Amino acid sequence: MKRSDSEESLPSQSRADDRFFVFASVILPFLAQVAYLFDAFYYHIHGRSSSGYEGLLSSILSVFVYLQYSAPLRSRYLRLFYHISLWILSEVGTLAHVIYYAKRNDVFHTVFYTLWATLDTIYFICLICCRVFYKHRGLRVHVSLEQEHLFYFISRLEVILALFIPVFFDTQLITLTRDNIAFFILFDFFAESYHRFRGVAIKATLYIFVVIVTVSVATEWLYIAKHEFKFEIASIISEIIAACFCYAFIVMQFFPGNFLPKKKPKPRHRARTLSTGTSIGTARLSVVRTNNSISNGINSDKRISYF
Repeated sequence: MKRSDSEESLPSQSRADDRFFVFASVILPFLAQVAYLFDAFYYHIHGRSSSGYEGLLSSILSVFVYLQYSAPLRSRYLRLFYHISLWILSEVGTLAHVIYYAKRNDVFHTVFYTLWATLDTIYFICLICCRVFYKHRGLRVHVSLEQEHLFYFISRLEVILALFIPVFFDTQLITLTRDNIAFFILFDFFAESYHRFRGVAIKATLYIFVVIVTVSVATEWLYIAKHEFKFEIASIISEIIAACFCYAFIVMQFFPGNFLPKKKPKPRHRARTLSTGTSIGTARLSVVRTNNSISNGINSDKRISYF
């Protein structure tokens, strides 16, 4: 574990030397988990009061929890500490839900949050293996987060929250932290890399993820409209299944075998030349420019800001 992160994913040149983006991509998952912890204890302290606030902040920020796999951390020890810290925050919040519903003898929600805790633990183990213990396997991030994605997420959240905020403040509904908003944004983000996928497994995982998220969102809106418990059950079950496929996709994107290899650019030669001297000079110039562009591309990828 001494070697630094030279095998970690090297995103495009736009990530280079952007300290603010690096700081945001590392801190936002922590803020999201702290918000989840706050919302969990806020709900259990206030109980079924008429405040109308349950899980709003954590539902807004939950998308960034799923993006922690792309956090640009150079040291493997730092990455290990980073993911374990996020896992602890997640488990404490989920455990608070489990204890609360167990005291209320609510079997359904107790089982639901127990499954969430188990699923999160399995995912974090896989994530740590892929990001820390990958020395002899060549695993790296292939679907990386870049600056424009952060602004895209924020713009999408503005539109979605314009619809969901009235729901969260409806005192007749108990709306704890839900990940449907995050999933709705994530599958669009994952789909940007679809043209690079190779093999049926990763493509099928993304397709199934999209379908399950659609079912979960549809049944959640039916529950909001009709207040029938069966729709809430369907939405919650669909959400946890969608989380399984989301986690599976994130783990699969570490493996280079699931992506098409990059094609190396070939130098172009002129078909016809006016003279032999001009032809040789042009060909040499073309090769030099091509080699320079290739080397510049490699060097620009290495100029990436890390913690």
